[in-house]
Amino acid sequence: MEKSKKLWKDFPEYGIIMLKFGHCDHFDGCDIMEYTFQQENISEAIELCSISAGGFKSACVTVSFVMPLCEKASAYALVPNVLARSSARYPDLTSIERKLAKLYGAELVVDVSKTGDHQVLKMGVSCIDDRFAFDGESITAECSKLLFEVLFNPRLVDGAFSADDVESEKRLLAERLASENSDKRAYAKNRCEEIMFSGDVYGIHRFGTAEAIAQVTPQSLFAAYNEVLSQAKIVVCVSGNTDLELVRKSLVEHTCTLNRAPVTSKTTFVKSAAEVKYEKEQEAVKQGKLVMGFRMGMENANDMYFARRVMSDLFGGSPHSKLFTVVREKMSLCYYCSARLQRPKGVMLVQSGIESENEDKARQAILDQLEDIKNGSFSDEDVEASVKALEDSFKSVSDSPESLDSWFMAQCVSGAYHRPEYFIDGFKSVTRDEIIEVAKQVTLDTVFMLEGTAEGGESDE
Repeated sequence: MEKSKKLWKDFPEYGIIMLKFGHCDHFDGCDIMEYTFQQENISEAIELCSISAGGFKSACVTVSFVMPLCEKASAYALVPNVLARSSARYPDLTSIERKLAKLYGAELVVDVSKTGDHQVLKMGVSCIDDRFAFDGESITAECSKLLFEVLFNPRLVDGAFSADDVESEKRLLAERLASENSDKRAYAKNRCEEIMFSGDVYGIHRFGTAEAIAQVTPQSLFAAYNEVLSQAKIVVCVSGNTDLELVRKSLVEHTCTLNRAPVTSKTTFVKSAAEVKYEKEQEAVKQGKLVMGFRMGMENANDMYFARRVMSDLFGGSPHSKLFTVVREKMSLCYYCSARLQRPKGVMLVQSGIESENEDKARQAILDQLEDIKNGSFSDEDVEASVKALEDSFKSVSDSPESLDSWFMAQCVSGAYHRPEYFIDGFKSVTRDEIIEVAKQVTLDTVFMLEGTAEGGESDE
């Protein structure tokens, strides 16, 4: 069960940066809600971010722990899930839920994600905005206190986590991992990444492996928790209209005694593929899954990103793209066919559902569409449609406090926080020649085919 509402240069190392936007007089058609974003460093590798907007009825507080992705991924993924079950002050899940109910039905959520060569452990509380509370209560500040209590003051049994809590969360995490594997579309994508990034930490699943989950003990998990507290970059984000000083004070109180030794790491980028890796598996399903992994020619996450994002959308990112209009609609080779640029790692994955006997045709058709873009076989109208689709998508970031939090916290690994308008302006500045240039840098790295052997079986949808 996913416990998260998944939505979505360098600033000075220390100090406060205030970005105010809302007038939007630098680009047309603005419908982004007015809000402010503030970031400050509390101490080494501990940041406090705040997002304030007047039009929301809700608020949220989140804490993200950024760790290098490694073989301990399973243990680290279990940490926030076990912490969410109890604390020293709230010794069981019932007492936590009772406290959340008193906070006008606030909700505690947990998420584990992978961003480049980093694993991000996130816990948050969603609640009503302070101005709707009775008697001038600061609900957001109270939620932050609860969140910090759960994260930094856990309930321990004989110097480790409760064995019952650990076993329960191990079972749930293993079930979530198994659920992904039973979704053949997700399974094929994960297998393609495993093959493409064999020997690279990016090939590690954000939950690790079922075998590693089974090996976790209350003692080893507590050791992993202490590693997270010591080594992680910690980013707290408050979205809502509240007294930020109350949150800042509570954060300092809970972190000032931590034994910190933050670990920094960078994501490795491989610009081009040396050769094409190919692997095929068979399953008793009706619909085959073809996944193709491409290297984008990127040296870092900012390397001609605007042009690459527009190019990937033109290629397979929306209903007007070449993969959709040609491979799916005109040639009828795929049930679905789309491309997604994974900026933090500089790669692009093309996923398609096909009749297994059409594998070679579909693969060649996909490569032909990429070749067309390299040769400039697209119109200005095609580019405008891609830019407009990206603009509409990025404008939706301001739809809720949770989506704004997800937007900015997706950038917490680098610490370079940019508003959606920055990217919209960048997409609008992309030229035709830049699209062709970046398309020519794309190379095929890995092909994974999950061949369906059943006449009438599972279809994936």
